[in-house]
Amino acid sequence: MYKKKLYKKKFKYFAKYPKINNIINTFTIVLFINWIFQGMRGMQYKELSFRVIIEILCIFLIFNFLKINLLLSFFFVHTFFWIFLCQFWLINRYSLNYTNDLKKMNHVYKKIIHKVLKFKTLDEAIVIGSQSSQKKILKINSDLDLRIFFTNGVKSFFILNLFLSHLRMYSFINKFPLDIYCYDNFDVFSTVISKNDKILIIKDKNKNIKNFLNER
Repeated sequence: MYKKKLYKKKFKYFAKYPKINNIINTFTIVLFINWIFQGMRGMQYKELSFRVIIEILCIFLIFNFLKINLLLSFFFVHTFFWIFLCQFWLINRYSLNYTNDLKKMNHVYKKIIHKVLKFKTLDEAIVIGSQSSQKKILKINSDLDLRIFFTNGVKSFFILNLFLSHLRMYSFINKFPLDIYCYDNFDVFSTVISKNDKILIIKDKNKNIKNFLNER
């Protein structure tokens, strides 16, 4: 088991204001902001619409059948999604009490990649960032930046969103900091993913990613 110093990140908007930056980077504030947005700012239309619809549906069911106050219904459902279906361990790296087991993390890393490779409905997947070049977890404050892609059709919309939930639940149970999104199309290589970002192609069934990257 390893212990580490507080994970720090400087938000570029506050780089010139160290006092504000220090407040924003406190674990309590980071946790609260993450609870509110739950990674939704990084989601694209298909993933975001599914998430919002499911959360509203769950709030409606609890409010109507359990007769719980609407605000409390929202709080319970939103918190449930945050803990089990979001980035719980990813954000907990900000905590001074965060610990992890590097050996176990690498085991879970391999398991997640295996799940991606074996999932038949999924055609494309990449890893971005430092793990893309190392192909393993080097430090306990590292995370796995995994990106998968929707294919056309209603079936892909539902199945891949459910697969996302499965991977997030799996990472929560195994205390693994997984940063995962499912993108609508390859336009992200122009708008979200920089040309300077390191990319490891995990799955490219029809060579679509490779061809797109060669042409950009």
